Amino acid sequence: MKRLGVIIFNFFLLAVPSTMVWAAAEKAEALNKKIDLAKLTGLNYFFASWYNDNMWLYAIMVTVLMGVNGLIIPLVTDIILKMIGMEVHKMEHHE
Repeated sequence: MKRLGVIIFNFFLLAVPSTMVWAAAEKAEALNKKIDLAKLTGLNYFFASWYNDNMWLYAIMVTVLMGVNGLIIPLVTDIILKMIGMEVHKMEHHE
């Protein structure tokens, strides 16, 4: 019975995305949302002006910043853990 449930669930996961294709056939609206820059300052103004001027540049820069942030957090965590005396090193995998 459990195996039948798994098969039905897998079929559901495979079948649902194919039904979404018909929803994409409708014409998409243009993304013309602009952010009001009048009350923004500093970094908020910087990123909002990028968003308004060139959305591709904004998307690339945000993606790069997310990657850099993903590198900085473990590096700082490593340093803090070493400072409090915990041994931090890569795990060896023995297969």
